[in-house]
Amino acid sequence: MNQLLDASVQFPTVIFTIGLGICLVYWLFVLLGALDIDLFGDAAGAKGGAEGLKGISVEHDVDANADGGGFWHALGLTAVPITISVSMIMLVAWVGSLLAMQHGGAALGNLAGWLPAVVLLVVIVVGVPLAGLLVRPLGPVFQIKTGKTNRDYVGHTCTITTGHVDDDFGQATVEDGGTVLVIPVRCDRKGVLARGSKALIIDFDDARAAYVVEPTAEALMASPTS
Repeated sequence: MNQLLDASVQFPTVIFTIGLGICLVYWLFVLLGALDIDLFGDAAGAKGGAEGLKGISVEHDVDANADGGGFWHALGLTAVPITISVSMIMLVAWVGSLLAMQHGGAALGNLAGWLPAVVLLVVIVVGVPLAGLLVRPLGPVFQIKTGKTNRDYVGHTCTITTGHVDDDFGQATVEDGGTVLVIPVRCDRKGVLARGSKALIIDFDDARAAYVVEPTAEALMASPTS
């Protein structure tokens, strides 16, 4: 244990020891906030940690979309929040530096005096892409999925389920990826839509909180002429 502590504070490992320590403190506060633990007798600590969790999503959004073709993105480090990527880089670099300093002296021979500088360069060059490979499988966990808005259904075909549809009444069903949704519909032309008719959603009326529909060509052909 003492040997590990001594090795952790030697250059260049100490750089990554400090970085890893900062990351551990950050994740500790995030964990305390997520568990809603009141450490100081008020809600400040928990609130700060909870906002830390919220910050992960925000950072991920900004970083993932800021430079899609950048170096960070190319390495796969934008697949997860920036805080996780940095933490993984620090962990990989710390372990790599620790092992390299322990076993690298014999490999360099007379050049062992250059070992710290060589190790620092190698762990950065190798550690960053390696961290990208390690965090990439976690990407799907942090994908942001947004629900559809009302206007996303404009252009879809629906099936009328009520006896008639007018400018103040009507209901229909619309399929969304195998799911059948029941929606309110309105049509300004009376008598052109009845139960079982197919209609095209052309708009969403916020005032009436309903979809504006028009009969499809098939429905017009099937409807009786007035």
